[in-house]
Amino acid sequence: MAAFRDLPLEDGRLGFLKWIANTRPQGSVNNPVTVVFDGHPDYFGSTPYGDIRVIFSDGCSADDKIKRMVEEDADQKNCVVVSNDKDIFLYARSLGARIMSVEAFTAKSKESHVRQDTGGKYISLSHQEKINKEFRSFWLKEK
Repeated sequence: MAAFRDLPLEDGRLGFLKWIANTRPQGSVNNPVTVVFDGHPDYFGSTPYGDIRVIFSDGCSADDKIKRMVEEDADQKNCVVVSNDKDIFLYARSLGARIMSVEAFTAKSKESHVRQDTGGKYISLSHQEKINKEFRSFWLKEK
């Protein structure tokens, strides 16, 4: 993502994980997120970020790791691969996984943030809770 491109590698990775944790572009907390980074965790640290699963390619490319993960997924039709890499797109689709561009994935988070008249970047916590309650009521049938 452009917002993290000019940061040092570890700062960009942490920023990206924080962005996912804060904006939840995957929607429900019931939709698990796995992020695959090139490299080895020794260069990043082992700090987990919330409920986001972080995997390092460790000896192969992240592209190959993603392909192998989709191959091994027991429920490929419910697997969503987010990437702008055409090779990954075609491979994941050939296995029955759903695919989404990075732009489409990030656009989902932009839809969930409402700009306040005060110029604030995010909606208030009370407004977020009201929306979350409505979603839980609708999607999870909670009262």
